[in-house]
Amino acid sequence: MAAALVAPLASVPRLAGQAGTQRPPDLPVTRLEGRATEAAQPPPQAPRPGVPGDLPVTQIDDRGANLDGPRTIALAISQPMALRDILLLLVRGTPFSIVTDEQVGGTFVGDLKGLTMRQALEAVLFPRDLDYDVRGNLIRVFPRKPETRLFNIDYVNARRRWERGVQSAIAPDAPPSARAVTTTDADLLDDLAHGVTALLSSSGRMHVDRTAGVVQVTDFSERLDQVGLYVEAVQLRANRQVRIEARVFEVALTDPASSSVDWKAVAARAGAALRPASGRGASGIRIEDLDALMRAIAEQGSVTTIAAPQIVAMNNEPALMRVGTQSVYFVTASEMERQGKDVRPPAPASVLEGLTLVVTPQVASDGIVQLQVAPTYTRKAEQQGSARPGSIPALNVSEADTLVRVQDGETVVLSGFLQHRTKVTAGTGVAGLFGAQSRAIVNSELVILLTPTVVTPGVGATGGTR
Repeated sequence: MAAALVAPLASVPRLAGQAGTQRPPDLPVTRLEGRATEAAQPPPQAPRPGVPGDLPVTQIDDRGANLDGPRTIALAISQPMALRDILLLLVRGTPFSIVTDEQVGGTFVGDLKGLTMRQALEAVLFPRDLDYDVRGNLIRVFPRKPETRLFNIDYVNARRRWERGVQSAIAPDAPPSARAVTTTDADLLDDLAHGVTALLSSSGRMHVDRTAGVVQVTDFSERLDQVGLYVEAVQLRANRQVRIEARVFEVALTDPASSSVDWKAVAARAGAALRPASGRGASGIRIEDLDALMRAIAEQGSVTTIAAPQIVAMNNEPALMRVGTQSVYFVTASEMERQGKDVRPPAPASVLEGLTLVVTPQVASDGIVQLQVAPTYTRKAEQQGSARPGSIPALNVSEADTLVRVQDGETVVLSGFLQHRTKVTAGTGVAGLFGAQSRAIVNSELVILLTPTVVTPGVGATGGTR
């Protein structure tokens, strides 16, 4: 139920040295949302000389000074009215006192309905670049001025650049027939500076102290609040971490007719839940017992563990794992001539025989982890005869570069890296006594198991300090 209060201005205060009274036109109506007062109102009394008449009453909360009280204000102004009179009208009959700076001026025309005192003040002041603060029961109105806040950035001051490519070509100088290049140029502080600049007003400015990890921003308060939310969101997401447990092993298949490991049979044997990759859902294997899974794989062939590294990676930051033997060789003058290069003394070079695994995780808020996985496994190829000392070795290379989605705690299986090698065993019986050997072709498959686990984040970053 709404109560409408109308009280014309009967008289104005008489200043010293002045005589008589003057009656200005009636002020607009202020309607208050709430229960109407049921008590009988006394009839209006005539103004006494020297005593100001009644101004329109704005009653929002008799129990205390609260800008967000339960009662609301409705105010209709159809003709331009001095802004100072509007402010006096809003606080008349309330516990608040209001003062304005000398620069506060202008007029107001508008229709306010169902607003609290705070909302009414902001609707009147903010469009005119005015602001206010409340200290106790005193409201002070003043022109808006930019203020400065400092935001802490808890992140390493480092620019990381990484590039990896996979390609195939017929000849060294021929264009690649297939190529995939992944480039990462991560600099969170530089990206943060661009994001903060986009939120500032035309008069705002900012500075990033990379060494101290502090962002200094000067702008209006509502812009600073947006910057604080943005900085907090960036830090919460950038500081997410993933623990990646990798298992790399080679399976020498027992059945010569088998082309690869039967993962459906392995999952059924180990009691693991196999999630198919369909639609936009995540794909992976939910493994409760890793030892049972390894036993199920061992039923299909001999398992040789190559590496089992564990690493913790930040959100959207590449993590590099490398295990193997670094072999050194020398590029001779004849090889340089064949490559069309200037003849120089033999130069040392190296090649890794083993595993290189690069993983870049991205953690979503729903617990799904996206992984950019780039494994490379190299081993020396079998050569007929003896190679020259220090010559470039021939390598068998298995590599891939892919993106996968998996639930937190599930396991991604990368397989299908098939290799064929000759297994030499000593002969049996009389032939073995004379050094006879038997040779058999063994089909082997390289398998990589990746299990990402999201690390529980710590306390979020604070918005900012004045």
